[in-house]
Amino acid sequence: MKIQSSHYGSLKDGRATYLFTLSNQNGYSVAITNLGGIIVRLDAPDRNGTPSDIALGKASLADYEAGHPSFGSLTGRVAGRISGASFELAGKSYQLEANNGANCLHGGNDGWEKQIWEPSIIERDGIQKLQLSYQDPDGHNHFPGTIDCTVTYSLLEDNTLVITYQAQTDAPTPFNPTNHVYLNLAGEASGTVHDHIIRIDADSVAQADADMTLTGKKAPVQSGLNDLRTPIRIGDLSELTHRNADTHYFLNGGRTQNPRTVAEIYDPKSGRHLELLTTEPGVQFYAATNLSLEAPDIGKHQRAYQTFGAFCLETQDYPDSVHYPTLGSALLYPGDTFRSETQFKFSVR
Repeated sequence: MKIQSSHYGSLKDGRATYLFTLSNQNGYSVAITNLGGIIVRLDAPDRNGTPSDIALGKASLADYEAGHPSFGSLTGRVAGRISGASFELAGKSYQLEANNGANCLHGGNDGWEKQIWEPSIIERDGIQKLQLSYQDPDGHNHFPGTIDCTVTYSLLEDNTLVITYQAQTDAPTPFNPTNHVYLNLAGEASGTVHDHIIRIDADSVAQADADMTLTGKKAPVQSGLNDLRTPIRIGDLSELTHRNADTHYFLNGGRTQNPRTVAEIYDPKSGRHLELLTTEPGVQFYAATNLSLEAPDIGKHQRAYQTFGAFCLETQDYPDSVHYPTLGSALLYPGDTFRSETQFKFSVR
């Protein structure tokens, strides 16, 4: 199917943004803007063939510009937390923005979700794809090195949304990109995801303090708490906290050359099923534990989203690798090319 493009609106500073709609012949479609690569809408049929938008988000460009909890956006240059908002690399010390307590979250206050990416529609293997490019300059958000990054979105006829990443740098730098799409398989404002059934192929998780500061330790999963290797209803977990529902899971097998299935989520009400495939060594599972907790997060139809009203599966490396290199390799060096692919494969049961 052809990718449809349209003018999405202009930011306060006058810069134009665009909306690109990818669709297939099975009733699936995804709308993406070049502001932060945000997935604005994701329509998927239920078991009766009725499509619904399953991606949380904002009603307008102005609402996105006013601020949001990373709804559907590209997240970088480091998704997740760098503890202490500082690090040493290649003999130099760097002080980052402490925008999450004492830590730097998602690359700082002017992260990738706020950037205008250069869009182009390309065709490979007979498939039209949306390609977004961005040059993250040296010193931006106090990170070293200029990064040239390309992210490509495609929607296949087998109902798979594919996101690929490629990047290079001219100086050593922490690097850990992902997409922060919030999903609710029953519909984007349909309530909590407590009834969703989840499985994640991980034997261990990253430990974190109550304020989400990573401790540099991993721990084996615990039955009833964060052992998701066997499908379990999210609401049946013993708690939904930083110990299991805003948690970095170390995927079995580590980083791979080709995407492999690492997780599944199923909504019995709608019949929608999501299979997650990735080349990444980890995934941050987030059950929207903080959504609308302090102030209402108003969604697309002027309704406040509920706490636990979505889930995120953020494929990535260990965010704090710059401090704990034995737990991950979220660093990029000159001469190396970062490549990663994540697939969201939808079906119904």
